[in-house]
Amino acid sequence: MRLFRRRPRYDRRATLDEATREERRGRPKRAIALYRRVLAVEPGNVELHSRLAPLLAETGQSFDAWLSFRTVARAHMRRKALDQALAVWRRAAAALPDRVETWLAVARLERRLGREQRAVDALLAGRRRLHRRRQRSEAIHLLCEARQVRPWDADLVIDLAELLSASKRRPEAEDLLDALAGRTGGAMRRRVRAVQWRIAPSLSRAWLWLRAA
Repeated sequence: MRLFRRRPRYDRRATLDEATREERRGRPKRAIALYRRVLAVEPGNVELHSRLAPLLAETGQSFDAWLSFRTVARAHMRRKALDQALAVWRRAAAALPDRVETWLAVARLERRLGREQRAVDALLAGRRRLHRRRQRSEAIHLLCEARQVRPWDADLVIDLAELLSASKRRPEAEDLLDALAGRTGGAMRRRVRAVQWRIAPSLSRAWLWLRAA
């Protein structure tokens, strides 16, 4: 019985050439299988992960795609190539719009580069992709991250409060809206009071809305 097994022999160049051909022919699953054959021998090959990640996303293998995108982004980070890492995460967000980790990665790198408005834009773009009930907690997470940059942006806070209320966290939503109402006036305060009355109807809320109106 052999104690050590040799790695299976294969023609690396022929395998990669075939993978490229299959990709061009619109056969992503076949291309993935071939790229993985090479990655089994070279698991840290960043170029291969870069080629593999979009194909995995295209075929619905979102977690594996995210892992490959992350491998590439981390390789750039180790070289202090932050803009290149950011470009990878932006491609990941476009390919995997329902994965909250991609939007968070984009936003955090934008903030690290001193571009806070772009960070918020990325977080809000991600939030707009998360509209299903089961995605509420992830949408809340993105909005909470955005509040670290723009804590009292009215549209952002109202959206967050409505999500909190829909997630059975109404006291948090009411406290947030009360605080926002104290920082706004005019039409925006009327809007805030209307949202308060809608999520927690009561005579006192109706009176506050009427006063604002």
